[in-house]
Amino acid sequence: MCQPVCERSCVKGKCVGPDKCSCSTGYAGPRCDEDVNECGFVERPCSHRCMNTHGSYRCYCEPGYTLSADGYTCTREAACSSLRCQFGCQMEMGGAVRCLCPPGLHLAADSKSCEDDDECRRGAGVCRPRRTCRNTFGSFVCVCRGGFVMGTLNGAARCRDEDECLIGSHRCSRHAQCVNTDGSHTCRCSEGYYGNGRACRPARASRSRARMYFDYKLSKRTKPRRPSSR
Repeated sequence: MCQPVCERSCVKGKCVGPDKCSCSTGYAGPRCDEDVNECGFVERPCSHRCMNTHGSYRCYCEPGYTLSADGYTCTREAACSSLRCQFGCQMEMGGAVRCLCPPGLHLAADSKSCEDDDECRRGAGVCRPRRTCRNTFGSFVCVCRGGFVMGTLNGAARCRDEDECLIGSHRCSRHAQCVNTDGSHTCRCSEGYYGNGRACRPARASRSRARMYFDYKLSKRTKPRRPSSR
């Protein structure tokens, strides 16, 4: 039985044709690796507040309301008003009520306000290679590391190498050559100069002033004398 082949894997979906992906709900893009922001739709899926998550979304209510069993609508509850939650509350099974925090936040010690979860503490696997994690309140973003800039490749966003030598953002000496590397660059002094590449001096200037003074005094001592005339 023949199976469709996709040279680039479908991250959140399945291959349905030659290099064609069918994305799972909540994802889009040629490789199904782009999150769909359901909260940005014209017809908002939540009756009160909406928080986008990776591949999905979550509804939560204004203070004084509780999230219904359908997960979308909010209803007023007298018990919620008494809790004075920062974002809203939810009715648990058995009639108990507790404060509710959006994704990316957790309940503080007072069980009313919400504190941020630092997703960047999970480690290097949070973001793709060449990107670094930057925490935000309730979420995080992956930005290009130093030496890389955002660009597009085959319709997808990628962090590509920034050629500091080409755009002139390097700090090499005018007597040095700039050599681009992946994510950085190096400076090499030109022939006839020495130094670390950012500061280059003529090779002949390597003699210290003390050495030059010594050579001068030595030349005075060894200077031939003229024969005296009688």
